[in-house]
Amino acid sequence: MNKVDYLVIADSKDFTSDYITIELNKRNKNYLRINRDNFNSYEIEWDVLNEVLKIGIQDTIYVINKDLKGVYYRAPVYIRYYSQSNYEEQLYKSQWMAFVKNIICFENAKWINNPVDTYKAENKMLQLKYAKELGFLVPKTVVINSSSPLINEEKLYAVKSIDTLFLRNGEEECFLYTNTLSGENINNAELRLAPLTIQELITPKIDLRITVIENNVYSVKIIKNDNGIKDDWRKEKEDVKFIPINIPKEIENKCIKLIQKLGLKYGAIDMAICNNNYYFIEINPTGEWAWLVETAKLPIYKSIVNVLTE
Repeated sequence: MNKVDYLVIADSKDFTSDYITIELNKRNKNYLRINRDNFNSYEIEWDVLNEVLKIGIQDTIYVINKDLKGVYYRAPVYIRYYSQSNYEEQLYKSQWMAFVKNIICFENAKWINNPVDTYKAENKMLQLKYAKELGFLVPKTVVINSSSPLINEEKLYAVKSIDTLFLRNGEEECFLYTNTLSGENINNAELRLAPLTIQELITPKIDLRITVIENNVYSVKIIKNDNGIKDDWRKEKEDVKFIPINIPKEIENKCIKLIQKLGLKYGAIDMAICNNNYYFIEINPTGEWAWLVETAKLPIYKSIVNVLTE
């Protein structure tokens, strides 16, 4: 039986987690990677009160106990859409997700990030509340499902869902980006079905992605043809450049404090610069970062493993 010091919970196609396992392997750490899409090929035996979890993969038994040192877990906690799959698939997804969340029983381990803290941190309104308390500039934000006197019909607004929105159209997955709409269009729209987040439009802007791993901060600006992106930069992800930059130390410190306040070890923070002012937009506690290793040559995976193994 192999004793596990570090656990990586991922998906077999998640090459972001590949960076972590390769680095753990380079450092000769005893780790186990389990993939959510392969769970039904594993054999588990969890002696809960004695804190011993055994996972059988092929012909090898891996043992996790209260001496587990670290867990890397990047997946979102919220269910982003309701599956129309059959009962067996629903059972598989719901109960294995519950199994993963209950691994928080191994409380001595350092989590990046703990699913309980991730669940809390994924709430966008709470993020904005904490950001304001820490002194960030935050765009004026309202949540509505009907016309409102708070919406000036002569202004433009950034319109987004309250939470990251994935929908299914048959076999096709649909994702909702941030869009720019006039106040007049918003107030004349039929919004009763679901509430929307309406934010003051920050323009002209340059988007920033600030990746924080405990006390390590990596910042990039996101530009196209040396200019900022007018709308949601994710619509043009293949055509933009990610340029490493230095941001004011004051902003770095606020980013670190926000991560701490949310109980996280890792967070991907989106900000925008407008007229030399830094505006907080949102934080993703499970945000993707591998593309920053590829495009901006940022050694984010090394910082994650450093924190995980300290």
